[in-house]
Amino acid sequence: MKNQKILVLEDHPLISMVIEDVCKDMAPHAQIHVATSLVQAREHLFEKPDLIIFDLTLTDSKGQQTIDWLDSMFPKVCGLIYTGFVNEDIQTRAAHSGYSVVEKTCSQSTLAHEIESVLFKSGILNGSSSDSAPANEHQSNIVAYPGAKPLTWRQVEIMRMTAEGLSAKMVAQRIGLSPETVRGHIREIFKRLEVSNKAQAVNVFLKAERSVKMKLND
Repeated sequence: MKNQKILVLEDHPLISMVIEDVCKDMAPHAQIHVATSLVQAREHLFEKPDLIIFDLTLTDSKGQQTIDWLDSMFPKVCGLIYTGFVNEDIQTRAAHSGYSVVEKTCSQSTLAHEIESVLFKSGILNGSSSDSAPANEHQSNIVAYPGAKPLTWRQVEIMRMTAEGLSAKMVAQRIGLSPETVRGHIREIFKRLEVSNKAQAVNVFLKAERSVKMKLND
């Protein structure tokens, strides 16, 4: 099996930690390497990554220069630009290289969605190898109502602990994610369950879980 690799190119430690958390959550089988500059990124030339998630402003490059350098170092590698400043020129240049773009002002759930999209695009989540999960296996069968978007298995795990009375911080400690990543999951759970607070989420979740168990026992 080919070891699948994700290169996170970000010089802000808190931001790189959030990106790592999301990637580990969605693709625990992938190796994640963090670099803070293009000089460090070059160290991975001989272990070409399957996906690069990067900021445009680094200690040794800025803007389109970052895209140009990564294009030359890792041609045809799937990429996601996560940056604080985007203009039309950047959008055009990114599209030319096949990179997706998301701004740092986006919500945690939007970032998670964009990362999920490029994980599929890069092949890391497409189940191409026998040791990785099928593309839809991370989705559970827990839904608020027929036709609604199901919770992921990670979100089910978080909701089960939330139903036990654990706080986001306690859940984060138990499953090895940052509290902000867990809160991002909870915000997404609220959307999928169509609720506005934790009590409603627990109520809808437990009813949906009981419904699934009843169907399995029929």
